[in-house]
Amino acid sequence: MDFIDLKTQQNRIREGLKIRFDRILEHGAYIMGPEVTELEEKLSDYVGVKHTISCSSGTDALLVPLMAWGVGPGDAVFTTPFTYVATAEVISLLGATPVFVDVCESTFNIDCEKLELAIQNTIAEGALIPKAIIPVDLFGVPARYRIIEEIAKKYDLKVIEDAAQSFGAKIGNKKVGTFGNVAATSFYPAKPLGCYGDGGAIFTNDDDLAEKCKAIRVHGTTTDRYHSELIGLNGRLDSLQAAVLLEKLTIFDEELAMRNKVNDYYRKYLNNAQY
Repeated sequence: MDFIDLKTQQNRIREGLKIRFDRILEHGAYIMGPEVTELEEKLSDYVGVKHTISCSSGTDALLVPLMAWGVGPGDAVFTTPFTYVATAEVISLLGATPVFVDVCESTFNIDCEKLELAIQNTIAEGALIPKAIIPVDLFGVPARYRIIEEIAKKYDLKVIEDAAQSFGAKIGNKKVGTFGNVAATSFYPAKPLGCYGDGGAIFTNDDDLAEKCKAIRVHGTTTDRYHSELIGLNGRLDSLQAAVLLEKLTIFDEELAMRNKVNDYYRKYLNNAQY
């Protein structure tokens, strides 16, 4: 059984994809073309944030905000070890130290009590400066952001929501992508909303952070492409992947409902199964 049936999904949107791809071939703006701008606007509307900054991968979506905050050697960033390596990798790439916090048995998301204890222990040891928390939403279930945000406020820490597995989920009426200072998601093909290559996005309501992230994803440039004001990277999303995401977004809520229906079916018939 396929984890996600991309072939069946592709058959649903094939004609729309052809139209979008033909449009790109006509205008020839293959990198950061009009499809990218349209995608960012529609994602902002969908999630409910002021700014969406598309980028080349979910890894870059985690890395870029840390760079914008100046996280580096001597800093501690708290996260969970029960995640893909990229979550911790971006911390180490900047010379900072990932401090791992165990997970809750019921959700496999970061344990908030152990998180606060880890922060207190790091402060007491004095070797590292606590800077940020990266909670990870696993299996479509968001972490406990109300408590995490309270802890972050108490210790003056930034929060990056790793929403690679939870895009489209909600806590109450708030969608994933709106929690913490900033959120990051991945558009890897197997993710809830995936393209046909690599891609990612950053979500935030922080105007200054958004401007920095936009600059960092294009080698630190702002208005002049040959004048770099910040150390950045090549983290742009291409127009073809944006076109795929735009077309998939038209059926995204319907697909989420179908997945939840399948989930309900499994829960109903496996709930009392004997192992």
